[in-house]
Amino acid sequence: MNSSDVFRKRNLSSVNFDYEDLIGRNLSNSNMSGVDLKNRDIHNADLSCTDLSGANLSGAILFYVKLRGADMRTTNLFDAKLWDADLYGADLRGADLRGSDLFYTDLRSADLSEANLSGVNLRHTNFEGAILTGVDFTDANYDLHTLDTISGNTKSILKKQGKLW
Repeated sequence: MNSSDVFRKRNLSSVNFDYEDLIGRNLSNSNMSGVDLKNRDIHNADLSCTDLSGANLSGAILFYVKLRGADMRTTNLFDAKLWDADLYGADLRGADLRGSDLFYTDLRSADLSEANLSGVNLRHTNFEGAILTGVDFTDANYDLHTLDTISGNTKSILKKQGKLW
């Protein structure tokens, strides 16, 4: 077993990660619901199909993190850095992403229903096929690339609430 796989497919919901290095770790298919990872550096980690519902990831550095199919319902991602993160098919219903940086983030086929994306950097973010019902885009920065990946009424909502970069 690779040392980076020690947390893979585990129930980690009650683990205190205060002194654990999570950079580059494989935490895929694990239960991490409700964990506190506030202000942690977790870049290059694999959290695919992990249950992070209700977790606190506010201020976390999540550069190049794989979160494909992750359960992130009601997760606190306030002010998190998600540059080039892979959230394809992730469940972010009711998540708090206020002030987060989603530069080049892949949110294709993700469910962001009722998520708060106010003040978020959405430059080069891909929303193709994403569910965006009831999303708050107040003061979100977006570019034309991002706008091209959004369809229907949501495009006009982003234009009205957000700011073109």
